[in-house]
Amino acid sequence: MKAKLAMRLLADLMDWDEIQATAEFSWLALLVEAKYDHYQGYSPGAHFFANLLAWIGQFKQEDRKTAYNFLRNRLIYVCQREMHHLVNLTMPSIQEEMRRQVAAELSLPYYKTWGNVQAETRLKLMGIRTLYVGLSDGAKTDVFRRENEGHVSNEQVVAASEISDEKWKKLTKELRKRLDLNGFNAEEALFERICLLDDFTASGTTLIRHEENEWSGKIPTFCRQNKDRVGTGQDKAIAEGCWIHAHHYLSSDKASSITVNNADQYQRENPKFKLVLTFSYVLGSDIVIDDASLPELVKLFADHYDPSIEDNIVGKNIWFGYKQGGLPLVLYHNTPNNSVALLWASSTSRWAAPAPKMKPLFSRKKRHIGHG
Repeated sequence: MKAKLAMRLLADLMDWDEIQATAEFSWLALLVEAKYDHYQGYSPGAHFFANLLAWIGQFKQEDRKTAYNFLRNRLIYVCQREMHHLVNLTMPSIQEEMRRQVAAELSLPYYKTWGNVQAETRLKLMGIRTLYVGLSDGAKTDVFRRENEGHVSNEQVVAASEISDEKWKKLTKELRKRLDLNGFNAEEALFERICLLDDFTASGTTLIRHEENEWSGKIPTFCRQNKDRVGTGQDKAIAEGCWIHAHHYLSSDKASSITVNNADQYQRENPKFKLVLTFSYVLGSDIVIDDASLPELVKLFADHYDPSIEDNIVGKNIWFGYKQGGLPLVLYHNTPNNSVALLWASSTSRWAAPAPKMKPLFSRKKRHIGHG
């Protein structure tokens, strides 16, 4: 659909006069070109304007202004370049934690680790004995590896968290070579820091959770799978007291609090590994939409809701999103199910009147796991 035709149709739907249409078209043209048309959830050849017309058109005339204002004033869209920038902020976060660890080991003030020969040598060894592991395809380990060329070896980056025996042998063999090459011949070829990388956490439950009296999630699973690799000797790959450093490029405020608290409790019960969590950026709690938000917006979300979008993963009454996330967030490659349902939900074959049929603005690709 031609952009000019789409804009004219949109103006008719919104009942804009010429002055308002001109102002809104200017804003839309900028965002569509820079961000929205590049959403990877759209089919080849599909464009934002066609989805916007269908999305706005599904609402009653009196609700369209509220829906458009939500798009105009509340939506947060993270484009690919912005996400890659968050990936680039990962290494400084990791190095800061490493330096804090070295300062504690040497009983030095943090700022005195710069220029201290012993501290710098220890940091160099720690950097060599660090492994970087992607927790999902969203971890963008290819981007991370390219952006840290010269600091991280290709053999220090693993794209998936389930690592085979053969892969561990190869990793430790390459680690031995790097240690010898850098003059650390007397040091054991064991990883002392494992960084688990992922793109986004909204609820925190994917990473670590306690349910039915046991710990679940990616951190407990990784620790459980690799606890027998800790120590010295044949088939060992991980040093005693190894740090598991989980880093997300983006997090909700709620998820950062939950994961940090859960990680503290998990470590007290499972001292085999030490845990630390960092984030490139944490979205503030003020972006969240809930029952205390603008009444007409809350009413729109609740009224324009089709229960056929519910399933045994997301649960019931999810107009604010999975686990009532209330996020107005879209990522360039997918929309989190913790975002408000009006953004991503599409009515299913189980739809039945009088529920409204829901049409997404940014359609969502479902994942196979049960926690967002």
